[in-house]
Amino acid sequence: MPFPTLSHWRTTTFRVPRIDSALGAITLAGTIANSRGTGRSNMRVFGQWALVYLLAGEGDYRDERGTTCLLKPGQWILVFPEIAHTYGPRKGTNWQELYVGFRGPVFDLWRREELFNPAQPVGYWKPPRQGVNAFRDFFGILQKSETTSLKAVCQWQNLLAQIFAPLEAAARKHPAWFELALQLLEPSDPSSRPTLQEIAAACGLGYESFRKKFEARQGIAPGRYALERRIKKACRLLLMQNLTNKEIAELLGFYDEFHFSKAFGQFLGKSPRDYRRENGEYSA
Repeated sequence: MPFPTLSHWRTTTFRVPRIDSALGAITLAGTIANSRGTGRSNMRVFGQWALVYLLAGEGDYRDERGTTCLLKPGQWILVFPEIAHTYGPRKGTNWQELYVGFRGPVFDLWRREELFNPAQPVGYWKPPRQGVNAFRDFFGILQKSETTSLKAVCQWQNLLAQIFAPLEAAARKHPAWFELALQLLEPSDPSSRPTLQEIAAACGLGYESFRKKFEARQGIAPGRYALERRIKKACRLLLMQNLTNKEIAELLGFYDEFHFSKAFGQFLGKSPRDYRRENGEYSA
């Protein structure tokens, strides 16, 4: 099925591989002419990842986290599986879009590594006449009968890397207070871990101001961020070294083995022992 041109944009649905790979899958892909978006009255939860690229028209994006963005051609919307949202054209606007839906553990990893940030669900990539060519190439690969889910997912990650490169570069230019906060929230010596109030003071901010500014920039609260970093380290230690849960708890500054196991279970939904058994060769 031929890819439409910008001057003759039309609604088209493209073939996607039917069987998921271990990394995930592309679930849907297509173009929409005169799109109405999701509708303006009620927010929806999509249940999987999706990226929408706007080629013509203007509109708005809103979500349950309070994010509101104006949308113009060349911008993308990243739909998070669990975040209720709505987007669509303004009255009298001719909205043209293309979209890709996707799912799988590799994309959850993009989020865990903060490449997908719920605090920034909208961004600008490049002018439509340039951006559409990259999507044309990707959709062309999708339509080939020999394209497997694994190849489709790898090709999609390559395109995502191009789209999100500006965000990754911008993320490296944090203000001084934020750089200090990241350093203090993940100290080299867990036994000297400062409190959140002490970190706020070191950054020259009151606690509430620090908490709100950090969450607005990072997408999660500072306490949650600190715990997430410790749990990530714990996952690596559980798989890469033959350490006991007690030893890992001590290394990462948890009160004791029970505190570590409880925090790990609340965060990942499974015990350290179950995580090790499912993902590695060592037994706790």
